[in-house]
Amino acid sequence: MIQLLWLTLLAGHTAAAAVWWWLTPGGFPSWAPQFWVHQVLPPIVTAVFLFALLARGRWSEAILPPILTMIPAFWIAFALSARLTFPESFGSTWYLPFFGGVIVAWLSTRHFRLRRRPIWLIPALALLALWAGWSLPHSLQAPEPSTLPSGDALETISGSTDHKLIKLSREAQLRPEDGRVVLKRDALVLNVQPMLSFADRSPDRSWAERAPTARTLTAKSHDGARWRLAYKDEDASLLDVSARDGAVQLDARSRLARPIFSHVNSFAELTLTGHKKLTVSFSPAPGKRVEVPQAGTPARFAYLDQAGVFHLMEAAAQKRGPFRELAAGKLGRKEPLTVTLFDADKPVFTVTLDDWASQLSTALSPSAGDGLPANVIEMERGGEKDAAPVVITFSLAATTIGRGTQSVGHAAGVYRDRIEVALP
Repeated sequence: MIQLLWLTLLAGHTAAAAVWWWLTPGGFPSWAPQFWVHQVLPPIVTAVFLFALLARGRWSEAILPPILTMIPAFWIAFALSARLTFPESFGSTWYLPFFGGVIVAWLSTRHFRLRRRPIWLIPALALLALWAGWSLPHSLQAPEPSTLPSGDALETISGSTDHKLIKLSREAQLRPEDGRVVLKRDALVLNVQPMLSFADRSPDRSWAERAPTARTLTAKSHDGARWRLAYKDEDASLLDVSARDGAVQLDARSRLARPIFSHVNSFAELTLTGHKKLTVSFSPAPGKRVEVPQAGTPARFAYLDQAGVFHLMEAAAQKRGPFRELAAGKLGRKEPLTVTLFDADKPVFTVTLDDWASQLSTALSPSAGDGLPANVIEMERGGEKDAAPVVITFSLAATTIGRGTQSVGHAAGVYRDRIEVALP
């Protein structure tokens, strides 16, 4: 019976290490913790445990006790480290791996009595497992935020809090309840959400849990055609909106009182309906237009790297790599980004974001791999038909590309999002 337990433990951990190796992203530089946790240690553990599982005779007697000592040592150290590193996410669940490891260690000591040779191998591998278990939670913790808030001030305004629709022009309306600007052009309807919003967050820089931003209008006022709206959300947001010369100008500022670590968020979001077949181009690579893929198919997205090169990419499957480059071009950190939306080869809207490039993070994404940073522009169609609604999301730091729900941070401060929407 006890022999069956050891074999089951070895088989389960061998399979777990192999699955971890297969599922986690690769392509990280050697200095990144993900390189060791995703690409180096899992194949080594898989090979060692598989050898112990298949060994027979004298080989089995020599290596089975020290290998089995590694399992409880790893889980005891992991439990204690996870409890200290992620006190809110793990809560009381840390005791499951801890007491499981203690029970296995007790059974192992009673069964093998630490008399097997070579005796030095048992403490050596146990110490190695203790170090690995203690280090793993730290390697999974999100690094310090590397977004760059604008530093702008947030004034206080007063006024009414009613949600009455505001007509900016013949084509544009402002919805005060959530700060959306809605533009209509024939059958096309474009919704623009310019304020920093989070769909989830992590309380201690671990995996994210769903907790979306709650936004409440606290005041609105206007000076002629210029409207100003104030909101209570993560801390506070202020939105200035006006329409002139056939374009709508938005100036949103959102303040974070403390860093927020999240998996899914948006710096700005565009939603388009009423089109026949949408394609999109970006100003750093104006000659390349791409169709927006259906959700669940290979994703198309864009990002800005540390060298100031804007990349338009396609995933191998859904949002997972390896990734193929579709186009690239230069985009300075202080330069605006213009997105042009085409419907059946006709340009219908141009959207210019003045501040996306200047505030985004170029730190490595822990979920994407292949050297991709955390900033991303995602494009997704909501159904099989070409006319299905399209959502384009701009994020300064997110982990939606790749595998997993690790979190990345937004630094505390004020983020500014100036957007101009024009009808070509």
